[in-house]
Amino acid sequence: MADDQRTCLYINNSPQPGRKHLAKLGGGGKSLLTLLSDLPGHGWNTHVVVPGEGQFTDELVKMCIAHTIYPFRPIEWRRPLDTLRTTLEWRGLFQRVKPTLIHANGFDLSRSFALAAGSLGIPYITHVRFPVDPAGARWVLRGLPKPAAFIFNSHAMMNTLWPVISHLAPQSRPHVVHNAVDLNSFTPTPWPGGPPYRIGIIANFAPFKRHEDFLRMAAEMVRSRQDLEFWIVGDDTEGSGRRMALEQLAAVLGVTGYIRFLGHRSDIPDIMRQLHLLVVPSQFEPFGRVVIEAMACGRPVVASRDGGIPEIIDDGETGRLIDVGNYVEFARAALDLLAQREHWETLSHRAVQAIQARFSIPAHVARITEIYRELKG
Repeated sequence: MADDQRTCLYINNSPQPGRKHLAKLGGGGKSLLTLLSDLPGHGWNTHVVVPGEGQFTDELVKMCIAHTIYPFRPIEWRRPLDTLRTTLEWRGLFQRVKPTLIHANGFDLSRSFALAAGSLGIPYITHVRFPVDPAGARWVLRGLPKPAAFIFNSHAMMNTLWPVISHLAPQSRPHVVHNAVDLNSFTPTPWPGGPPYRIGIIANFAPFKRHEDFLRMAAEMVRSRQDLEFWIVGDDTEGSGRRMALEQLAAVLGVTGYIRFLGHRSDIPDIMRQLHLLVVPSQFEPFGRVVIEAMACGRPVVASRDGGIPEIIDDGETGRLIDVGNYVEFARAALDLLAQREHWETLSHRAVQAIQARFSIPAHVARITEIYRELKG
């Protein structure tokens, strides 16, 4: 196939039909859209398969990216007729699109299409963006053609998962490619004035994001000064009652009047530029897309020294790293940055420089397409 006719077929697992809480655009979908935005300039045609419509497909339409809605499901060996039907459906889709390569935007997706890809001799890549437990990894890979390569979004993710995966897929190659940020949307702006001084957390209400620590940090901070607002941007995507629990905790801590729950927002760049600081108290953040978005806007980040975040932030130079759960130290670091405008300006400048040098879309796409070329031989 000629170079100008190469096609990569991407498989994304969101939005999922009948699950409205998963219809909003998440970090994995944003990362894939970032990649797709620059691929045509590298000689690749693209086609995306998704199981339903939502914000992700809305963006595909805006970007004029061809896509197919196919409500795929994982195969079950105890249901051989369903397995055969699913495999034949995928084969038909692949034969229509004629991909050179398949790129799955999630670990478990190959459980649905790998048999069809293997039967047609089409290599595929699995992009690992979130942790996978060993039992889940074995279930996904058992008895199926294995990925030609795995792409991890941080060294922390690879170091955690590769010891398990390498035994299950010994011929697969591991790669680390950090996420990228759209530097045309996330642009730097100076100190946003004040008071009030705005400290934000931007994350859905998953427990590992540790919103409780953010609220406890807020309680510590308002003991020292009261010209503060704490913005919580995100939502309870699982419908688990987390927002109510957080509101109750804010009341117990006596900070309800300082907290603003802004819900899910589509104007994240504008929100980011209104903040003075971003706080990321997560326990094992696989990468930390919001970290590079904030830094691109010139917003210092106070974040956990865990997961992929230390691969982004140079502590004391481009942001601050704090041990997970130490909300007192989170508060102290945030107060110091608000009190020392010159230090804030220095971190802001260095953060922007670091992101522009290391996390641009062209650099990200160049690394991904390098992996594609390696697989083509």
